[in-house]
Amino acid sequence: MFFEEIAKVHEKLGMLIQEGYEFNRKLSREFASSKNIALHDILSGNASQKIILEFSRYLSDTVGIRRSQGIPKNVIIERINVGNNPAEWISVPGANKDKVYLNLFGGGYVLGNLESRRWIPYLVSRATNFRCLSIEYRLAPEHPFPAALEDSVESYKWLLSQDYDPSNIIIGGQSAGGGLTIATISKLKELQLPYPKGAILMSPWADLTIEGKSLEYNKKYEPNVVEGVTEMAKLYAQKESVRNPLISPVFADLKGFPPILIQAGGIEALLDDSLKLAENAKSTGVEVVLDVYDNMTHVFQLFGEDLPESKKALENVSKFVKNLY
Repeated sequence: MFFEEIAKVHEKLGMLIQEGYEFNRKLSREFASSKNIALHDILSGNASQKIILEFSRYLSDTVGIRRSQGIPKNVIIERINVGNNPAEWISVPGANKDKVYLNLFGGGYVLGNLESRRWIPYLVSRATNFRCLSIEYRLAPEHPFPAALEDSVESYKWLLSQDYDPSNIIIGGQSAGGGLTIATISKLKELQLPYPKGAILMSPWADLTIEGKSLEYNKKYEPNVVEGVTEMAKLYAQKESVRNPLISPVFADLKGFPPILIQAGGIEALLDDSLKLAENAKSTGVEVVLDVYDNMTHVFQLFGEDLPESKKALENVSKFVKNLY
């Protein structure tokens, strides 16, 4: 199994991922039973696309909600609407009310909601003392490109309309949310709107061409990621070219962008996305910090206090933010 491969290079991480895998298997059996469908048919793709999508969202949401139960009771979670989008303020007690981290969650543009994606905003608020605004952008395939981008840009414009100074806003995201972060800043450039102070990308999915070499050489560690992004890219882009810089921002012109922090795992399947994005940024003179954590997988920051590398990554988020001011 893939978690056994991970355990060979990082025993603790392998154990944590095995625990998650076993929980997912339990959920998978429960879902299949509730639909009166053989689990093998779902996992092999023999079920309808509707059922497979429902299954993927069920797993993603349930796992995320379970993780979010670890958020301390004194953390402030306030549901609001940002334009037409549901959103949440998430902040630790005493967080600076003038400084905002606009969070764009991950899930391949297909998965995720506010309830299941609270953990990272909480960790970032704790690390930076910023208030985190997490938005529930529209998902594919019901709402393909450019829906998610439209929602992220409108959310940023909403913050400006609420008199937040752009120098007090940082945009960040995980996985697809990391790619969406760069696409959002690209759109701000096109619209001639002021940039945020900086960007924080955790394992960004920034190349939907599925051509990165790490998809092959790290596949043994993350086969599910490799299989997932291939289908998700089709669902998000649909009739648009995946080489569109607003879909695959590794191809974007980053000249003039604010400082960027990119964090990636050394054995993650999407490692090349981070490497290409960092190279692109450096070539245009953008201040970029690329941190690759040895033997870490996709969005390893989710493990919080359970993993030394995750703790270190969040400490480096704090350092990056402090260096901006």
